[in-house]
Amino acid sequence: GSRVALLGPSGAGKSTIAALALRIVAPQAGQVLMGGTDLAHLPIDRARAQFAWLGQDTHVFQDSVRANLLLADPDAPDDALWRALTTARLAERIGALPAGLDTILGGAIQLSGGEQRRLALARALLSPAPVLILDEPATGLDAATEHDFFATLATATAGRTVLLIVHRLTGAEQVDRVWRLTGGQAVAATG
Repeated sequence: GSRVALLGPSGAGKSTIAALALRIVAPQAGQVLMGGTDLAHLPIDRARAQFAWLGQDTHVFQDSVRANLLLADPDAPDDALWRALTTARLAERIGALPAGLDTILGGAIQLSGGEQRRLALARALLSPAPVLILDEPATGLDAATEHDFFATLATATAGRTVLLIVHRLTGAEQVDRVWRLTGGQAVAATG
């Protein structure tokens, strides 16, 4: 249930940590442990099921809102989709679309950058994974939208473990601990 921020400049290895957790890459040395279990010893689908991921690039597919959300949990009922959209502060916008959840995105129906981030957040929130990894989730957002996004994120992730990977803290994030990645080492940030 804690929220941890991992800070560091570009190229420091922050995104590599997410890739290691998701088993997109394997460690060159050592282990990646979760709860004392080496993720390499778990079947890849079981290891990946431990993490929901929201990356730097928001992927909204030219398909229905419903299809975009069901990528995280194919069996999620409509009420769960609406709860995730409500938590991500996007339910009102989707409810106003011509076919609601069945509206096809792209073409005539475009979402703003902030709305795409919120849809991606709703998708990540639908995942039953215990850990949510957010890798530069506010990339490309203006300052006001970024502030609103992090305010939404604080509410939306209550009770979940969150790893927030960012270049810098803007002050809008609510975290329990901050680590700086320096020289390949995570060092606890002070004051």
